[in-house]
Amino acid sequence: MRDIGGGCGYRRAVATPPKNPRPDDGRPPSWAGAPGFTPGVDGLPPHAPMPGAPPYPAAPEHAPPPVGRRARRTRFVTALGATAFWAVVNVVLVVAVVGVPPGPAAFGQFVGVLILPTLLAALAVWAIARRRAWPFWLLVLLAAPFFWVLRAVFNALPAS
Repeated sequence: MRDIGGGCGYRRAVATPPKNPRPDDGRPPSWAGAPGFTPGVDGLPPHAPMPGAPPYPAAPEHAPPPVGRRARRTRFVTALGATAFWAVVNVVLVVAVVGVPPGPAAFGQFVGVLILPTLLAALAVWAIARRRAWPFWLLVLLAAPFFWVLRAVFNALPAS
C-alpha cells in the first residue's frame, strides 16, 4: 500500500505499473485501450505526426556560410554612378531645351556647378544603401529626389 493522500493518512492500494511500457510477453500495456490511443509502429520517433496529418517535409540542408568573404554591400562608387546618371540627364535636358552655352568656359562652369549636388546626393544614397547590395536601377530611383532637390537648392542660392 502507498500513501496517495499527500500525508493525510488516507491509504489506498495502488497497483504499480511495470517498468517496461511494452511487456515482452506480447500483451499491450494497460493504457493501450485509453481514449485517443492509437497503436504506433515500432521504430517511429516520438514526435511523428498525428494520424491523418500530412507528413513533415524534409528539412533542407543549408550550405555553411562562406568563410572569409564579406557580405556584398553597395559601394560609394556605385551610388556616385547612379547619381551621375541624373547629372547627365540634367546636362542633356539643358542642352536640348536651352542650347549649348556659348563658349567652352560657360559649358565648363555649368558642368562644374553640378559636381557638389552630385557628390552630396551620392553620399545620401550611399548612407541609405550601404548595408546591402542594391540593384543599380533601384539606386538610380533613390538618387533622383536627392539630386533634383539639391540641384534646386543650389540654384536658389545667390551666386557670389
